[in-house]
Amino acid sequence: MSKIIDVSAYQGSIDWSKASKEISGVIIRSTTQNGKIDTRFMENLNGALQNGVQTIDAYKFAYTRSYIPAYMEACKTLETLSGYGALRWLRRFWLDIEAFGGRDFTTAECNEVIRGYKDAAQDFNLDLGLYFNYNYAKNIVDNYWKCLPLWIARYNSSLGNVTPWSPEIWQYTDKGTIDGISGYVDISKEVE
Repeated sequence: MSKIIDVSAYQGSIDWSKASKEISGVIIRSTTQNGKIDTRFMENLNGALQNGVQTIDAYKFAYTRSYIPAYMEACKTLETLSGYGALRWLRRFWLDIEAFGGRDFTTAECNEVIRGYKDAAQDFNLDLGLYFNYNYAKNIVDNYWKCLPLWIARYNSSLGNVTPWSPEIWQYTDKGTIDGISGYVDISKEVE
């Protein structure tokens, strides 16, 4: 079983005793755009921990397009999680880079935001991973960052060729169902 789900307040209250039987990992939204902790973050973290979910990560959507604001945004998020005592349970902090404000990031903007988040994660002794879709892998994010772990979204029957990237995780659906979760949930799996 290598199902990995990503969850946030949008999934509501999760019955982790049921969901944990179908998954090997969870990636939990850390904070919202205003920098406040996701209203279900601690509930989801505790539920995953208490029910033996093997891998627990957090993610954050980028709401800025340059280095200093990105660094500050990441630091604020990690300080918030630290204040809740959550950092010690996280394996990785994922940066979600996709369209913000209705416009895709440029390659130059991606470089600045990734650099800011990477520096902040390093300051908090966390590994940074990148999350984006197939289009970003092929056309937008600089190959320079291929050294970082990649969690890629592509809702297709196969991942396809994303050379030179070597994704660790493939999000293959946003319409998944897991026992214990009402409604749809994003499901990913480890790339072999």
